[in-house]
Amino acid sequence: MVTIEGQTRLRCVKTTRPDIEHWWAVEAMIASYNHVYNVVYGTRYQEAGPIGVSIYDNAPIASFHYEFLALSADIHEVTDAIRAYPIPPGKQHIINIFHPAPVDHTLKEHFSKLGHDFVRTGPILGFDLPLMVSTIPLNIHKAKTLNQTEAANNSLTGEGERIHVETLRDKHIHNFYVKEEGQAVGWIQLVTKYPNVGYVNQLYVLEEFRKRRFASTLIHAAHSEAIKLGMKRMVAVPSDMSLHMFRRMGYRPLLFFSAFRPKPRRKPWVYEQPNLSQPHQV
Repeated sequence: MVTIEGQTRLRCVKTTRPDIEHWWAVEAMIASYNHVYNVVYGTRYQEAGPIGVSIYDNAPIASFHYEFLALSADIHEVTDAIRAYPIPPGKQHIINIFHPAPVDHTLKEHFSKLGHDFVRTGPILGFDLPLMVSTIPLNIHKAKTLNQTEAANNSLTGEGERIHVETLRDKHIHNFYVKEEGQAVGWIQLVTKYPNVGYVNQLYVLEEFRKRRFASTLIHAAHSEAIKLGMKRMVAVPSDMSLHMFRRMGYRPLLFFSAFRPKPRRKPWVYEQPNLSQPHQV
């Protein structure tokens, strides 16, 4: 088992997937977001044979504590490894399966039989960076200092967003924010942990300022920074809201993922409980 935490070199994803042409995009994604979570929250990443495991514990990242990532094309091998993994009682998990085509009905059938609900399917997008750096507008700023970051967070935290100060000294994490009317109205986080690939880990614009091209401007800023740092390609996992914007900017689907999670346990009816008889039927 490979474990990544603290200052250990992040050697994410030792397994390749010949069935997926752009497997490097999965490697970049896993390496990038796990690096950020490790820097900010001290989370860990492990590889256990055919699965990768992001261990969040009680970090305020998601409603689950463990995220299983399918590193093998053999779905039975993956599910056997998940079953064998020692998940502590009371801890929740989610499973991400990667596949080359947009739809894979066999996955839903497989996990339904195992008592899992389908959560969503989404694309992992890629973009080939140009050679030239574009001009960044004057209202785009890179968060380099504590004062800059705190000033940006004054408005961003109103909608639950935050540029974490723990990321400021990390050479692989780059935060940019856009200002309008004297306040930060959106931000983007670029991660350059994986060789030659930049990853968009966060992108958010305050609701009042959406549909004014601030998001695309932030992405252009991330592209410029990535080019300066020698990156050749970009990867992003868009929300449903941002998907069309990424596509308009030239991003294309490289592969897809489907997420599943265990069905919540139903509380038994009174007559199903031990030592209680079922109601009399006439």
